[in-house]
Amino acid sequence: MSAPADAAPAASPSDLRRRVLFTALWFVVASLLFNLLFGDMGLIRGFRQRQAYSRIQAEVRTLRAENLLLAADVRALRHDPWRVEAIAREELGLARPGEILFLFPSQEPPEASTSPELSKPSTRPR
Repeated sequence: MSAPADAAPAASPSDLRRRVLFTALWFVVASLLFNLLFGDMGLIRGFRQRQAYSRIQAEVRTLRAENLLLAADVRALRHDPWRVEAIAREELGLARPGEILFLFPSQEPPEASTSPELSKPSTRPR
C-alpha cells in the first residue's frame, strides 16, 4: 500500500522551528518599521518637525525685520523733534500756538437704513 500522492507530509520539528523563527523575525521587522515611521523619533514626526522649524525660522526673520523698523522708529522719536511733532499733529490733533487747525469730517458714506418699512414706498391711499 502506498500513501496518497496529494496528502501533505508531516512537518518535521526543524521545519516547524524554522517557520516559528521566520514568523517571529517578520514580526520584529514589522515592529521596527512601524516604529521607524510612526514612533516618537519616526520619519513622519521628523518631517513635521522640519516643517515647523522652517515656519518658525520664517517667523523669526519677519519679527527681526519688524524689530529693526521699531528700533528705527524709537531712534527717530528720541532724536528727531520733527517726528514727535508729526505724531502730535496727526494722532493727537495738536497745533502750534497761533496756528489755525482745520478739521474736516471723514468721507464715510452715511449708513443705509436696513428696516424694510422705511425702505419700501408707501402703498396706502391718501
